[in-house]
Amino acid sequence: MPLIRILLLLIPLIELAGLILLGQAIGVGFTLLWVLVSGLLGVAVIQRQGWGMLQRLQAQMAQDRAPFTVLKSGMWGVLAGVLLVIPGVVTDVLAVPALILALRNRNRPGPGEPGGPTVWKRGEHHIIEGEWEADRKEPSGPDQRIDRE
Repeated sequence: MPLIRILLLLIPLIELAGLILLGQAIGVGFTLLWVLVSGLLGVAVIQRQGWGMLQRLQAQMAQDRAPFTVLKSGMWGVLAGVLLVIPGVVTDVLAVPALILALRNRNRPGPGEPGGPTVWKRGEHHIIEGEWEADRKEPSGPDQRIDRE
């Protein structure tokens, strides 16, 4: 827990140092413009992702399909928006991969959905189809192997 507290204290200091360095490099006016535009962009991303996620979630539930892919994509989008709203350079840089992950996972089918991995149920366990490589020569222990019945 002390590590989390230290990180929560360090993030604003790192952001402040980044804004000071950015202000020295491009000027105060452009730095303020950067903060304003990234904040407005973050609010727009949160609104778009939030409402879009709600609509896609309702459509998924109406078709009796799993909502996990919609929630995963929406979570990354909202996280990107929150990171953009926080003023600073580091959080803006961290928002880019979150936004890419949100767009990447947007239309990907989930387990059990058409076009997605197949799911089998064997006893109490659910087995999700995955990828297998023939070239790998790793020994598999009994706890890593699925025995066919």
